[in-house]
Amino acid sequence: MVAAARVGRVGVVGDVHCESSTLSRVLDALETMRVDAVLCVGDLVDGPGDADETLGILSSRGVQCVAGNHERWFLEGVKRDLEHATQEISSESESFIRGLERIRLYETPAGPAMLCHGIGDDDEAWLRPDTRGYALQDIPTLRDLMLDDSVSFVIGGHTHERMVRIFPGVTVINAGTIHRKDEQTFAVVDFTEMKVSVYSAHESDTGRLIEELELPAPPPVE
Repeated sequence: MVAAARVGRVGVVGDVHCESSTLSRVLDALETMRVDAVLCVGDLVDGPGDADETLGILSSRGVQCVAGNHERWFLEGVKRDLEHATQEISSESESFIRGLERIRLYETPAGPAMLCHGIGDDDEAWLRPDTRGYALQDIPTLRDLMLDDSVSFVIGGHTHERMVRIFPGVTVINAGTIHRKDEQTFAVVDFTEMKVSVYSAHESDTGRLIEELELPAPPPVE
C-alpha cells in the first residue's frame, strides 16, 4: 500500500474506461483549479477509446491512480467478451497497471482519507446514492471502514454515480465517471472548505460547475 501523502484540495476523476480525449480535457481543466493532486479511482481499461493512449496520459501527467475491477479482469484474462473490452496493451501499459495499488491513503486537514475503486479493498462493492437496507448490509468492507478510526473519508467509484454519503465513522465520495454512456463528471474535493464541487466532463462544456455538495465529517460510531 502506498504511504499516506498530505493533501488539502484534490481533483478526482472517476471511472475512465479508455476515454482518452475526455481525460485530457478534464486534466486540462483541473490544472486551472489549484488542486494539490489529481486522484483517479481506476477502471482505466475496457472502453471505446485507446487504452495505451489513456494509460500514457495518466502516467505522464502524474495522476495518482488505484486499480479497479476492470484492471484486475484484464490481468486475469477474464470477461474479455465484454463490449469494448481491451484485448491487448503495450508492455509499458501493462507494467503501469500491474504497478497500481488497490488502495492509497492520504492525510487531510479534516482527517485521513482512502482512495479506492469500490469500497476499501472490495473493487466491486456496489454503493449507490439510494442503496439501503439489506443491500447496505451486504457490503462488509463498508461496515469495516465505519469501525476503522484510521479512515474518515473514502473516495471511490465503480457505480458511475456521483454522490456524497455520510455514515457513522466514514463519509463516502464518488465523483461519477467520464464514460460517454453515462453523465460525464469529475470533482474537486476540498478538505479545508469541506465541500465537493462537481463539474461537467462533457465535450461541449468541460469544466462547467454542476453543483456544490457539502462534505460533512462523519459522525462517531455509537
